Amino acid sequence: MLDFKMVDVEERPYLYTERSCSMDPNDISQAMGLAFQTVGELVGEKGIKSVMHALSVYYTHDEETMTFRAGFLVAAEDAAKAEGDVKADVLPAGRALNFIHRGPYSKLRVSYGEMMEYLEKNGMTVGAPTWEVYIKDLDAVASEDDLETDVFVTVESG
Repeated sequence: MLDFKMVDVEERPYLYTERSCSMDPNDISQAMGLAFQTVGELVGEKGIKSVMHALSVYYTHDEETMTFRAGFLVAAEDAAKAEGDVKADVLPAGRALNFIHRGPYSKLRVSYGEMMEYLEKNGMTVGAPTWEVYIKDLDAVASEDDLETDVFVTVESG
């Protein structure tokens, strides 16, 4: 069972590129990989040293298509180095529902399903944005079961 809690989040700058793909897990993995690579190349070219965790940000929800911003949290001064397909934005400050998903990315849908039940039970609905911060990624773990994704969901009261 997931531990859902309301948290106060601070404004956080990030660099990203936006992509869309089908909801097929293989398509999502490929599209995100290419997006992270695009942002990573700019980070390398610009000598950005403040790169923190990778993240994905979602502003819309569609049953058939996933549109997302994939990139990296960075220091404010490095966000100003965005150019071309790599843009800069800021995660908003405020209250958000938070939970940690542990395990494969392909099982995030299960956690989101539990979250939707929690929101409905508590008279809340999903707002925008929603974002995932990849605390333990594939490069840092022995198995997909050890992955950790910190999920933040802007919510609205019903």
